Amino acid sequence: MKRIAKTQRHFVLTALASSILVLTQSAYALQELQDRDLRMVNGQDGVSLQLEYDEVKIDQLYWQDQAGMANNVEQSLRAVANDVRVRKNMAYDAGSGAGNYTLGTHFKINTGSNGSKTGLDLHIESQPTTISVNNFQICAQTPTVNCNTAIGNFAIQTGSPQVIALSTRDGLFNSNSQSSLQLGLKNINLYTGLGTGTANQFNQLILKNFNFNFLGKGAMYVDAAKGMILQTNLGSASASKLNSPNTTYGYVDFTRVTDPNQLGAETGTYTGTSAGLNIELMTKGNVTIDPNSPVYNLDNSKGLIRVGMSGRTVNGSLQLRGTSANGLAAPVDNNQTNTHTLNNVLGFASDANTTANGADGTVIGSTGLALRLRGEFTQKGDAMLAGDDSKATTLEIGGAGSNTFGFEFGDLSPLVINSNQRAYFDSGNVYINLANTRHLKMPENSVLRNSRFGGTATGTLTTSADYLQQIHNQPENPYSLVIAVRGADFQALSRRGRFTSSSGVSAANKIDPSTGLNNKWGLGLPFYNVNANIATYATSYTGEVFNLNNSNNMVTRSTVTDSQRLGLALGLSTEGRNSDGSKTTSILIVDGDKNYYMGLRNIDMLLRGYGSMGFESGNVNVELKDLLMVMAAEIAAGYLPTYNDPNSATPVIINAFNTKDDVLLGLKLKFLGDMNFSLIPNNEISANNGNRLSVVGRYRLKDGTLQVSDPIDDASIGLDNMSGLIQFNNAIVINKDNVGFNFGFDFNPDRNPNDVFRVKDINFYPRADAANNRAQRLGEMVMTGGQIRSEFMLKPRN
Repeated sequence: MKRIAKTQRHFVLTALASSILVLTQSAYALQELQDRDLRMVNGQDGVSLQLEYDEVKIDQLYWQDQAGMANNVEQSLRAVANDVRVRKNMAYDAGSGAGNYTLGTHFKINTGSNGSKTGLDLHIESQPTTISVNNFQICAQTPTVNCNTAIGNFAIQTGSPQVIALSTRDGLFNSNSQSSLQLGLKNINLYTGLGTGTANQFNQLILKNFNFNFLGKGAMYVDAAKGMILQTNLGSASASKLNSPNTTYGYVDFTRVTDPNQLGAETGTYTGTSAGLNIELMTKGNVTIDPNSPVYNLDNSKGLIRVGMSGRTVNGSLQLRGTSANGLAAPVDNNQTNTHTLNNVLGFASDANTTANGADGTVIGSTGLALRLRGEFTQKGDAMLAGDDSKATTLEIGGAGSNTFGFEFGDLSPLVINSNQRAYFDSGNVYINLANTRHLKMPENSVLRNSRFGGTATGTLTTSADYLQQIHNQPENPYSLVIAVRGADFQALSRRGRFTSSSGVSAANKIDPSTGLNNKWGLGLPFYNVNANIATYATSYTGEVFNLNNSNNMVTRSTVTDSQRLGLALGLSTEGRNSDGSKTTSILIVDGDKNYYMGLRNIDMLLRGYGSMGFESGNVNVELKDLLMVMAAEIAAGYLPTYNDPNSATPVIINAFNTKDDVLLGLKLKFLGDMNFSLIPNNEISANNGNRLSVVGRYRLKDGTLQVSDPIDDASIGLDNMSGLIQFNNAIVINKDNVGFNFGFDFNPDRNPNDVFRVKDINFYPRADAANNRAQRLGEMVMTGGQIRSEFMLKPRN
């Protein structure tokens, strides 16, 4: 190594400095430099590099994927971002108080060794930035170049320096050596805009103050079958709740973040901070964006909903890998019953006339991305908290923005009492692909496929045809982005719920940070074996959208023409419970002290429909055609399941969710129709409506059945063959100490004879084993008009 006569601890290269360096004619004497001498000069085995720039312009960025077609031939598709620009965040520059800053990124790389082990320390810090994209397209590259219509715009705006840091002890990828990873992504605003039909005018959906403030300790390695793995426990080790913390087991901490934009932070429960993982959705209508000098801000935006998570999770893992649907690699088993073909997750590609059947005709094709995220929640007293209960996991939901109420889920535990397991989240296998198809395949739900329905020996809630999901009704397939989820779980009950207030509330609405920390009640929203397909593509919409007159709570309608929208197709299913009743999909109210519960449990569900989504008038407007909703569930109340002996090698679950002891009624429904609805962001506290999320719209029911059954012998009464037009105005209202559910239904709202609500058959169905189990018809019912209103409130006892 040679010594340069003039040395510095680090160097900064701008474009100007690089040019001067190339042009300089100066020469310096060089001599060999030993490692020991380098440490004396630089203090470390490494380098510090700072990149500075005024602006970056990129014509196109793209991701290329292989997709099958209906003619059994693969094609190359690209998701393209056009006109990408990287600029300074002028709002931060003006308001930070730090004066003018230089746009750029600072890299620090250090290495060190201990015997045969070499460690790496990498630190990256990026200055506040605005990254904008003019529009998006999906384009075919084969057999010819052909693109969907360009749609929307997008921007990422960072409001503080972003930090990524990685520290390893033994190489970069080692499953048996602990590493440390920090992702300090804080206060990021993401803007998604769809055109209104007026030049340079957009309706925006905004992800405000997105945080992923993550500090994890664990292992990072590459596996031949599973791809790249980041996990908090080393090798194949698995820490249970009873393990004591040591260097073998790691963790992930999501630490709360100071929000620099919060006003009146002293009135908020969280004193001016947001969750370590924060997802906060806002909307904004009719925004003008100059394509030559685009400006993005939160002015006049309205809050939709906020969800978040803070605290410590353990036994976590993140898996990222490539996939192939034509025989190269099957997904990793998630220890659940496989209800889908392992390789061909989404079925075969189709168009209006043909469905493929060969290896090159699969929807996913020979390339694609797959990921999986899993983690266990900690609660008070967990050994992995090392005595610091303030780091126990909490979940949040509430209004976005300021001057809102919210709800915190704490003391997260599994369904089964005395379990030595933790509550957990598992995303299941998530597949991301570009596609050229008219249909997708959903896994079949065995309960819905075999559940008695309609009083005949062969009548069941669903058939195989119900699991074939149509994603559009256009003459030719639009190229689409498809995300599929297989086997997702969220098994957690909150035994300590409490209400919270955001910044900016009045003194009368303030909820102190210590309020509710000793509550003994909560909510349970666990879900089990969730399978989902989501497809989106470029489209436009002409038709009705809905709004709400806040002064009189009346639904209003208007018409939009050629408004840009995301084509949207959704398929979703849940499984009610696993074989031993220790996991469930349920909606429960929980007494955390006496372990009582009440609610809708063991929900087997299928939801399927296609249409579009837009953000006209600052609302989230969704149109879904052929919306199929199927559900079988139980209305129940009783004690939560428990292990009879938590120390036994083979514990037995008592009063599990697979018995009928606690069931009051059985519920089955199947509705098919067209729905057009809007989510109205009214969550800022006001005198008229409080803190609420309203859902308004219309549902044209083509065919529907609702049956209520006896839990023992399955005898039931059914409202069958229902049809008609129904307008609805529903809202969830969060107040300082209660949650309200407001429902409003207007039957035949236009008083049109063709839209009357009709129940063609009211039937009695005998028990399942009756000699004659045919329906006994009682008559029919017709509502030519009228309204039904209902309100109920949940207010916990002190």
